[in-house]
Amino acid sequence: MARPRKPATLKQGKSETKAQLEVRAAAEEMLIGNTDLLQEAPEHLDDLGRAYYMFLITELEISGILSNLDIPLLEQTADSLSKMRQADKILNAEGLLIYNVDRYGQDQIKEHPAVGTKQKYLTQFRALSTQLGLSPASRAQLAGMQIDQKADEEDPLLRILRGDDK
Repeated sequence: MARPRKPATLKQGKSETKAQLEVRAAAEEMLIGNTDLLQEAPEHLDDLGRAYYMFLITELEISGILSNLDIPLLEQTADSLSKMRQADKILNAEGLLIYNVDRYGQDQIKEHPAVGTKQKYLTQFRALSTQLGLSPASRAQLAGMQIDQKADEEDPLLRILRGDDK
């Protein structure tokens, strides 16, 4: 499967020219949509899932990349985190291994089913967090781009060239 395409604002301009990236960034900005529904945690999430949802919203709102279109992605991410926490509680209480007697009367030691459940939700979380830009590398790149953009805005020569100092 191909790697998801990065937003134009996160690109460094190696595969596309600066002009192409500016056009793409403008088009992406038009497609973002509204953000008015983000603050409402979905009712179908459990209490822990709602808490994770609100945490994600609070932390990601600062970046300015979220819109109402991201709600299903945020819901699934919050639900994955909640389910992993539930599996952790079960594993902490019951342990990683379970002991059974098979149909022949032999003792068996097996991995607790919650281990597999947690692994499935962890895999889902990794995929979702990549799409949301939750990895340290994504955050570092976004921070670098924001610093560069702020420096460009404050540069007096660039302000004059853009016509901002009239």
